[in-house]
Amino acid sequence: MIAAHRFDNAKRRRPEHHARQAMLTPAYVLDPVRQLFGGRIGLDPCTEPDNPTGADAFYCPPQDGAVLPWDAASVFVNCPYGEARNRWVERCISEGRERLVVLLIPAHTETRIVQRALRVCSGVIFVNARLRFGVLRENRRQEAASHGSMLLGFGVDVGPLAVLGVYMVRP
Repeated sequence: MIAAHRFDNAKRRRPEHHARQAMLTPAYVLDPVRQLFGGRIGLDPCTEPDNPTGADAFYCPPQDGAVLPWDAASVFVNCPYGEARNRWVERCISEGRERLVVLLIPAHTETRIVQRALRVCSGVIFVNARLRFGVLRENRRQEAASHGSMLLGFGVDVGPLAVLGVYMVRP
């Protein structure tokens, strides 16, 4: 049997507000990120109305957090994983010059936007295993990402997050 569903480019081209774009960051990733930021996430610009990250400030659809002000000392971003991530990555790169930004995205190292991010980030964590999102599938098993993930730091050393995977610092 071929796992053709894993290589379906339609998944990578989903619109930004597609129902399957909302994959909440698991607590085992959020807790170390909070610690890195001194115990609190200042802003989550792309979350759900119930603010699952517990950020001090947050934006959720229909608000467009990629264009709204990021007036916080620390920002955690788990943006949509389709092509929409390009504009979020650009915003993280820009904001990393002014504040601490951690970005969670797929580890698609062959893409132009990830190559760009890797060239300017302060460091990266390649997360061990595939993220488990806590969403139960029909078979009652947790849904896991179909790909690896990484955490990129802009304006912040993500070394303390090495408990989550392999840490690499940009020279």
